[in-house]
Amino acid sequence: MADEDWGAEMHQRVRDTARAGPRSPVALPLPEELRQRMQAVVKAELARGGGEPERPAGDGTAGLGRRAKPQRRARMIALGLAVMVVLGSLAAVTAGHGSPSPAAVRAQAAAWVAEQVSPEVTVSCDAAMCAALQAHGFPVSKLVVLGPASPDPVPSAVVVDTATVRELFGTSLATGWAPAVLASFGSGTDAITVRVVAPQGAAAYQAALRADLAIGKTSGASLLQDPHVAASATARSQLLAGQVDMRLLRALASVAAHEPINIVRFGNLGAGASPGVPFGFADLAETIPAAQMDTAAYVRAVWAVLDGPDAQIRPARALSGPMQGQLILRVEFTAPSPLSNSGPGTP
Repeated sequence: MADEDWGAEMHQRVRDTARAGPRSPVALPLPEELRQRMQAVVKAELARGGGEPERPAGDGTAGLGRRAKPQRRARMIALGLAVMVVLGSLAAVTAGHGSPSPAAVRAQAAAWVAEQVSPEVTVSCDAAMCAALQAHGFPVSKLVVLGPASPDPVPSAVVVDTATVRELFGTSLATGWAPAVLASFGSGTDAITVRVVAPQGAAAYQAALRADLAIGKTSGASLLQDPHVAASATARSQLLAGQVDMRLLRALASVAAHEPINIVRFGNLGAGASPGVPFGFADLAETIPAAQMDTAAYVRAVWAVLDGPDAQIRPARALSGPMQGQLILRVEFTAPSPLSNSGPGTP
C-alpha cells in the first residue's frame, strides 16, 4: 500500500449487510412453557373466583354473592391485561428480530471466510457453501466440494461445518479431525462453524497448540522486556499467557526495533472461537509521544516496517481509525494460525 494512502484516516471496514426497511410484526408461536404457565394462572383464577356459584336468596348471603361477581370480573380484566402485556412484550422483542434464514447464515459465514481465512489455504465445504464462498471472492482453486465420496478426514486446512457436512461426517468431524472453531454463525440445525482441520487428529492438534502456547509465553515475556514496548494490563496478560499468534509476535517485535509501540489489546474477529485459538490481531495506539511524530507519520512508519521485504511479518491488513474513544492501528493476520508440528493441511 502506498504511503500516501495512509495520509488520511482509514476506518475499519465493516462487512456489507443487507439493510431491509421496517418489517411488520410477524405472528410467532408462543413458547410452550409460557403458554402452560398462562393457562395455569387462568385456571387458578377461575377456580378461586369464577367457579363459586351464587348462593340462593334467603340464606343471608345473596348480597355477598352479588358483590363478589364484579370483583371476579375485575380480577379477570386485570389478568387479561397482564396477559396482553406479556404478549405485547414478546411481540416487541421478537418483531424484526427473528432468526436469520439459512441463506442469510450461509452468506454471513461465507463473507467471514472470504475476509478472514487465508486465500493460500484449502477450504472444504458443501456445494452451496462453496458457491457462496466463490461469490464472495474466495479462490475457487482453493475450494474442495464435499460429498458422499469425500475422504474422512478431508484434505484441507479449514472446513466449513454446515448441516449438510454434519450429515456426511457425523460426530467424527468435531471430535476427531476438526476440533477447533474459528468462528460460529447461526444456531440450531442452521448453525455453521468454521473449523481448523487437524489431519493427524484432535490429540495431535492439541499437542501442537500446547507446544506453541509454551513458545508464545516465552516470546510474549521477551517482547514485554523491550523498552520500546508498552502494553495495557489486558495486552500484558494476553502476552504472558502465550495466546498470541506467533506471526503477530514477530511482526510487533520487528516494529519495536524501529519505532515505539503501545499495545492496547489482542483478539480474534471470529465470534465463538474455541479456547486456545491464537489471537490474530493486535490493536496499537496511534498516538505515541515517544515517537515524536504526528499520527499519520507514525502510521506510515509502522506500515513501512510491516510491508517490508520480510513476508513472514507482513499482515493481511492494517486498519486505522477510532475505537472506544482512541485512535487505533489494527494489525491483522489471516486464519488459521500455523502451528508447530501440526502436520499437513495447515498453512
